[in-house]
This record gives sequence, structure tokens and C-alpha cells, in this order.
Amino acid sequence: MNIKTMTLGLMGVNCYILTDSGEAAVIDPGAECEKITDYLNESGCALKKILLTHGHFDHIGALCDLAEETGAKVYVHSGDSKMLTDNGANLSFMTGERIKPYEADVLLDDITEIPLGNTVIKVLHTPGHSSGSVSYLWGDNIFCGDLLFRGSIGRYDFGNLTQELRSIRFLTDTLDDSVKVFPGHGESTTIGFENNNNPYSIHWND
Repeated sequence: MNIKTMTLGLMGVNCYILTDSGEAAVIDPGAECEKITDYLNESGCALKKILLTHGHFDHIGALCDLAEETGAKVYVHSGDSKMLTDNGANLSFMTGERIKPYEADVLLDDITEIPLGNTVIKVLHTPGHSSGSVSYLWGDNIFCGDLLFRGSIGRYDFGNLTQELRSIRFLTDTLDDSVKVFPGHGESTTIGFENNNNPYSIHWND
């Protein structure tokens, strides 16, 4: 199991490339498709899956190019599937940028596990930042998109704060303090660090 972090695009989105036993999955290809494919070619791993934590424009900017170039299947929750083909729904209109539309291959509504090499990625529906936001648990690592940041939380003005705090509490109640958190932007952290240091923790731990 290996995790490669790339911070891509003007919004500084964290794109994660997971590899195991010659297979790869990319989480949130936000921009700069060539950097992603260059790494995949160097690693010698075949990209099998593109996993989206949610459908906002800054997380899907390179989705179409990457999927067309590699043939990898695209996974998203149905709550955000419209964002992949609608520039109003994915908020790209706010920047004047137009995202190439791409239909998802797999909707995650009833999927709890995704195989990768000799491992399994668990799918957790964690709405709040958006209705279709999901988190991916791989071993002792959680990839949570814009749900939770180091010392903060993701924007909820396009989503729902109550849902977001409920989803965060679900993660903190379910996962060990040692689990490493890989957010959509900024530094990685741990469940334990956020429980003890995040100013929002008063809301999800009361």
C-alpha cells in the first residue's frame, strides 16, 4: 500500500494516488492531468478507478481527461452525480471556468467496499459539505474531501452544517485516534489531533 499526495491547480486541491499490487486509484483529480499520468507511468501501476469525494469543480477539473486517457471507471455518490455534467451544480461558474462534462460509471449509494490490488477501500457516506460527499477508508487512512480539515472544517454554505458535524462525529466515533486524515485541502492530520485541537470539536463531541 502506497499513498502519493499531489497538490494541484489554483485551488490547491489534494489529489491522492493509492497503489497496491500494480493497481492504482486516484482520489479527486482536481487539475493538471499530465502530472497525474506522469506519476502513474513512472510507478508502473495501471489506473483502475477514479474515486470522487464530491463533485465540486476544484476536485474534478482533470476528471474527463484522466478518464478518457486511462479508461478508468469513475465513482461518485448519486447526490453529487449531477455536478459532473452541470457547471452550475459544480460551482465552476464562480470562477468562469468550464469543466468538461463526464458521466460517472458507478454510483456509490449501495457500495460499501471497492477492491484495489490485494486491499479493500471502504466507502462511507459523509454528507454535509455536499449531499453526496463520501469518505474513503483505506487501512488506517481516511480520505475525507472537504468534510474535515486540520484544525477546521469544510465550507457548509453550499451544504448543511448539521449534516457536516454529524458526519464528522460519525468518523470520530467510529475510527481510532491513530487514523490518519487526508483532507481535500491543506495538511494531513489524525482523528486524535482533531478531537483534541479542532475548535469545532465542542460541537461534535458534546
